[in-house]
Amino acid sequence: MRARLLVIFSGICFGTTGTAQALGPKGASSLTIGAARLLVGSLLLILVAAIKPGSAAIARKKVRTRNWIVAGLGVTFMQITFFAAVRSTGVAVGTVVALGSAPALTGLLSWVFLKTHPSRTWFVATTIAVIGVSVIATSGRSAHVNPVGVFLALGAGLSYSLFAVSSKEILHSGISTEKAIAGIFAIGAVPLLPILIFGNAHWLLTSRGIFLALWLGLVPTAIAYLAYGAGLRHVRANEAATLTLAEPLTATVLGTLILHEHPAVIAWFGVGMIFIGLLLITQENARQSTTDRSLPTAI
Repeated sequence: MRARLLVIFSGICFGTTGTAQALGPKGASSLTIGAARLLVGSLLLILVAAIKPGSAAIARKKVRTRNWIVAGLGVTFMQITFFAAVRSTGVAVGTVVALGSAPALTGLLSWVFLKTHPSRTWFVATTIAVIGVSVIATSGRSAHVNPVGVFLALGAGLSYSLFAVSSKEILHSGISTEKAIAGIFAIGAVPLLPILIFGNAHWLLTSRGIFLALWLGLVPTAIAYLAYGAGLRHVRANEAATLTLAEPLTATVLGTLILHEHPAVIAWFGVGMIFIGLLLITQENARQSTTDRSLPTAI
């Protein structure tokens, strides 16, 4: 239960991204914001890994280099493909396809590579939560479907899935959560550095820009992924993908309370469906987690 709550907490942190971006400086491009988020977040994660006692512990078994690379590039391409999808096919369709495909793709990859068979409860909970995401994203909006944008959104969902499954393997080695997440994000930040160097990142020199970069680097990146990593040690990767659907739920609530948006009544029905899906996952018999052979025996 504690592990699942940590993953849900990470989803809540992720859900602050949109509101923070809306309150940030005007004219800041999504790609430069994503690059700044990864750069600041990775630096904070490296700092935490350096100062926290025990974070430098040696892994119990060797981690394949490809797991580090795949997890890091998963983080990189999550930023690129999701923002490109939203620009191409709109927020509604891009969000539905990206967030909706991630749990299913993660479940498939976990089944193939981690040999973890999704439970019946996971199938039911994920279906309910994904329908809830779809209801929120399309309520009161006209959906414009662009095949290229849909393909990019699927790429975002796949990028998250590769990150989740590879991170599970890295954490399984016994390496500390802080060191694992810091290493993954440092790898993921490197390919996006040219965007900050050659892109239009003047907004970072403003007070709002500095606050936005610090918030995105600290809350929905450093804090969120440390909590996610700690929870992922004892939660299956496919369950974690479903639990992070707390993100759109949080974004909807913050949009109403802080940005004074007024979602359609049906959107709150979608919020309720996500909540039910998350509740089903958190209440699933803990025995299934302890019998998952891919989980380590100790923190």
